[in-house]
Amino acid sequence: MIPINPREIAAEAFMQIMTEGAYNHMALRRVLKQNGAMSVQNRAFVTEIVNGTLRNLYLIDYHINAVSKTKIEKMKPWILAVLRTAVYQILFLDVPDHAACDEAVKLAGIRGYGALSKFVNGVLRAIIRTKQDIVLPPEGTAEYLHILYSHPLWLVKMWIAYYGYAQTQLLCKANNDAPDVTIRVNTQRIQEKDLIQKLEQVGVVVTKGNLWKNALHLRHTADLRKLDLFMEGYFHVQDESSQTAAAVVAPQKEERILDLCAAPGGKSFTMAELMEDTGEMVSCDIYPQKVIQIQEGAARLGLQSIQAKERDACEAVKTEFMYYDRVLADVPCSGLGLLRKKPDIRLKKDGSEIDALVPIQKEILTQAAKYVKPGGVLVYSTCTLCRKENEKNIEWFLQQHTDFVLDDFSDLVTSDLQEQAKTGMLTLFPHQHHTDGFFIARLRKKGGKD
Repeated sequence: MIPINPREIAAEAFMQIMTEGAYNHMALRRVLKQNGAMSVQNRAFVTEIVNGTLRNLYLIDYHINAVSKTKIEKMKPWILAVLRTAVYQILFLDVPDHAACDEAVKLAGIRGYGALSKFVNGVLRAIIRTKQDIVLPPEGTAEYLHILYSHPLWLVKMWIAYYGYAQTQLLCKANNDAPDVTIRVNTQRIQEKDLIQKLEQVGVVVTKGNLWKNALHLRHTADLRKLDLFMEGYFHVQDESSQTAAAVVAPQKEERILDLCAAPGGKSFTMAELMEDTGEMVSCDIYPQKVIQIQEGAARLGLQSIQAKERDACEAVKTEFMYYDRVLADVPCSGLGLLRKKPDIRLKKDGSEIDALVPIQKEILTQAAKYVKPGGVLVYSTCTLCRKENEKNIEWFLQQHTDFVLDDFSDLVTSDLQEQAKTGMLTLFPHQHHTDGFFIARLRKKGGKD
């Protein structure tokens, strides 16, 4: 059997992400499947190198450009992938510098670039010598945070304008910490304490959620979807921020609930469980394959109340106007709250997509309002930290829809969130709440009782 070099696999996945625009999780899934004989430890090593390199790419490139006469934009894609993944190991991993360097030199030569092995060796040895003395931009500047924490400069400047310098630094730092896997207990099938016991029996390290009962944080999980506990429908994967959105909807038994942009289904699943699988939970998505994904998830969890439908949230369905007790619009957004989990986002966004998304978000909000009964609840949420997509959209909506008001939901959340919730709006931050960055607004339609 030909031995599998995990560093080569990591460099290959990283090159696909950078040259083909592949999503990091899809590129990793593909290369790990192609090299299924790798040990669990090596699979974890590959994942760490790829995601870690993505999270720290601006800083890695800063080090490379500081010592190399050939700048990164002039390098061959394979050589650049080898260099970047090696520099990540040198700067951040507990591996011997010489091992990272020597392995990178070998990798440089395996794809017809033997002549560049000396170049790779020279660059990496120079970085090893100078890594403690690298001169960063001045502290206190946006450029400093941009390089040190590898966040796009435009994003750093936007967040400084919103939250101030100190909070932005904490936010950027938190975005570079790999998050735990978070799950939601399927209370229709098992109790929290019993699931914890079962997970620990198969070697998973479990801690209880920071915000919610039945939220669990997991480590040492490998591939959760291969666990019998997953296949038996005892839980679904869902961040506590998303669980918060479901809690703010606060569905009651036997109610009619509409989840307009439901895929992959986590919020619908949680709401159905909160209703003890009674009433109607209509879960929609524009893409047929995602509708199938919701159906499969509901079947695995044994949730009978969920009806998955293919629907464009921007288009009205008149037969359902004023039909639902509660409507959730978790709209498409720029995803700037997901940088911990999707580090490639920071390399693929330049801010321009925000202006294209806002009209779609407003249209979905406009249509969502039509489905709410008098006295009913409309919850708007995003997984982004951008006021143009969040607070500004709510301000616009209230100007256009005087039959809705912001609704105090402080009684629905934990004590540390109550002050924000009194305003009817809530923002969750990775550095404060150990969740994805997330925005939630709860609106009530006038003319009835909850």
